[in-house]
Amino acid sequence: MRIVWLSNTPDAPSGYGEQTALNVPRLAALGHEMAIAANYGHQAAIREWQGFPVYPAAGNWGNPTISTFAKHHRADIVVALCDAWVMRPDDWADDLRMAIWAPLDHYPIPPAVLAVLQHSKVRPIAMSRFGEKWMQKFSLDPLYVPHGVDTSVFRPQPELRNAARDALSIPHDAFLVGMVAANKGNPSFPRKGWPQALDAFARFAEKHPDAYLYCHTQAHPGGVDGIDLITLSRAVGCPEPRVAFPPEHAWHLGVMDQHFVANLYNAFDVLLNPSMGEGFGIPILEAQACGTPVIASDHSAMTELTQAGWLVTGDRWWDALQSSFAIVPTIASIENALEAAYDSRGDEKLQAAAVEFAQGYDADHVATEYWKPAIEALGHPREVPPLNGKVTRQVRRAHERKLTKAR
Repeated sequence: MRIVWLSNTPDAPSGYGEQTALNVPRLAALGHEMAIAANYGHQAAIREWQGFPVYPAAGNWGNPTISTFAKHHRADIVVALCDAWVMRPDDWADDLRMAIWAPLDHYPIPPAVLAVLQHSKVRPIAMSRFGEKWMQKFSLDPLYVPHGVDTSVFRPQPELRNAARDALSIPHDAFLVGMVAANKGNPSFPRKGWPQALDAFARFAEKHPDAYLYCHTQAHPGGVDGIDLITLSRAVGCPEPRVAFPPEHAWHLGVMDQHFVANLYNAFDVLLNPSMGEGFGIPILEAQACGTPVIASDHSAMTELTQAGWLVTGDRWWDALQSSFAIVPTIASIENALEAAYDSRGDEKLQAAAVEFAQGYDADHVATEYWKPAIEALGHPREVPPLNGKVTRQVRRAHERKLTKAR
């Protein structure tokens, strides 16, 4: 098939960019003619990446230009890796078909997401079993393809542990908790669970003077919505000498690539990921691929991905912007999980179990076992009745009005 892949560019420093870089060459290796349409990371003109054309972003998540790019590439279908609710099927060319590899991190499916996934031009692809289950409940006839991990990069490298800690100014004998999570979005809905994570670590660190926390994120999000994590860490009582962030210039220059992040996982004793919801949660898999156990919330995709580690409980939280539920992880549950991880550090059986589980999500395995049949299935019509386009527009506009007011 001739496919246009709509998402972040493959060199964008994001989870979407990483998945673009992993999957586009592998789909090409399966015999498909691939092109990339950027919705972030490139502007102005067509360029090439590893021999694949990259069409430029034009704002509005690619909706205004995707029909042009699909026609130029003579595409049979567009595969979009993005939030479903941002897409506007009624604005596309009549003959354009799109498969949306859609994250779901709330329950039930938010109305604006459902409206797009039910559209006659759209075929949903679930990236988690959680998402697949909810799509099936709404009779969406989803395909299933999980995200993948490059296990040649994300792998156990214990020989790098001390050097990586030296680079972070962390003692070799410290118990190092790591977070790898974006600090952006609506401050009233801190999806990555930063307030609860830092509060729990503060309590944990008071009992354990050898406990350190490294947060691979922007402490000061600047012009991007987010939380001032320095102010937050002080407010909850984190010991300042034992909480570290990367220097701001490293984010500005984009010098922390996936090899750098793999070194971080090898330096951690545990990854802390108590999110309010995850469409997938790539760091959870990357850490386990490196032999590092994880702590994550017992919700959305995190439940199925946390196989070597600990799940934390939470209370459901009504997200008025999405008209659906996420969860708020409980601070006490996170603290208890940190204690369990502290008692289990160096557990070789746990580390081996983490690596073995993550191998099932190796990017090459995902391409042959999941993408190959999924692309074949996209050649056949879906088996659900479409939602009326007018309903789609009404639901989407109402959702966008909510977001505009929140901003």
